[in-house]
Amino acid sequence: IQTTVTPPPPAPPVLIAAPPAAVVAPPPPPPPKGPSKPASPKGQPGSWANENDYPTRALREEKEGVTRFRVSVSPEGRVTSCEVTGSSGSPELDSTTCSLITRRGRFNPAMTDGSAVAGTWSSSVRWQIPKD
Repeated sequence: IQTTVTPPPPAPPVLIAAPPAAVVAPPPPPPPKGPSKPASPKGQPGSWANENDYPTRALREEKEGVTRFRVSVSPEGRVTSCEVTGSSGSPELDSTTCSLITRRGRFNPAMTDGSAVAGTWSSSVRWQIPKD
C-alpha cells in the first residue's frame, strides 16, 4: 500500500458584496398648478338673473327650479363659457341662466403667483314664479 499525500482543495472564494447604494429620496413634487386665488364675482351675482328675466314660455307653463352652473373666467375677468351642472328640469330656464350669466357676469380673475389666469366659478339660480 502506498500512501499519497494530496493537498487539501483550495478554499472557496469569499464573495464580498458591494455596500448598498445610498438611497436618495425623490425630489418633492412641484407645487400644484392652478390658481392660488380663485375667480370671484364682482358686484352682486344675485342681480345677474332676476324675475324680469323669467322666460315667457317657462312662466306660461309654470316651470320652476334651480339651475346649477359653472362658468370659465378669462384672465380679463370675462365669462368665456357656461356649463349647466344641474338642470332645473326646464331647458328654457337652463339656457336662460347661462345666457344671462355669460352676458352680465363680471369677475376678478383667478390669480397665480401674482398673475391673472383663467379660472372657474360655480353657483346656481333659483327660478321661482313671482307671487302677485
